[in-house]
Amino acid sequence: MRKIKRFKISTRQKEISRKILRLGLDLPAAGLNGELELARFVLELAAQIDPGTVYELNENALWDLENETIAAEGLFSACAVTLGEQATQYTQSLEGTKQLIAYTVLFEFLRTAVLFVTDLVKEQAEKEEYEALEPQFVYVPKLGLAPEPKLFKEAPRTDIQTASKILPQLLQRVQAEKIDVSWDGQAPRPLLTSVFIIPWQKKKRKGKK
Repeated sequence: MRKIKRFKISTRQKEISRKILRLGLDLPAAGLNGELELARFVLELAAQIDPGTVYELNENALWDLENETIAAEGLFSACAVTLGEQATQYTQSLEGTKQLIAYTVLFEFLRTAVLFVTDLVKEQAEKEEYEALEPQFVYVPKLGLAPEPKLFKEAPRTDIQTASKILPQLLQRVQAEKIDVSWDGQAPRPLLTSVFIIPWQKKKRKGKK
């Protein structure tokens, strides 16, 4: 198991601000008068997050559930990423449009955190002469009405019923408690958490010419 806490997440203020502006939200209604105040709000949210990740390489893993056994064949990295509890509590204290903007920003931060871990796994696989494939999500939080970033929306995702069965064991396997992530009986907590796997495949050797 590998653990990284408090890794740096780029705020990408301009890019995130542009995305929010494209949503056509009423910024003055959120107490944000213009792009400058929106950019400051992005920084304010960045100060609330406490990123952490744990990930572990598995092979031919089995989940023995109550009525069935689910197998994940081959090599894969199991990963959990969180932005921490403080950002969740802060955002839940907001209301209306400002909360929607905050969740949209935090979705982008969570996306960046997932990509950070994905890059680390790809480097690890490369050293072992494997190729790490794209992430497959077991859990992505629902953040109010905030739109999911493209990474979450388009990637393969475990169906809800299967995910709810394997998540407790998956979180235990990667020792998610080391980044203060737990299972509350229905979903991982804190809210701003994503759980995913990254399959590995052996690199194909180039044929002789």
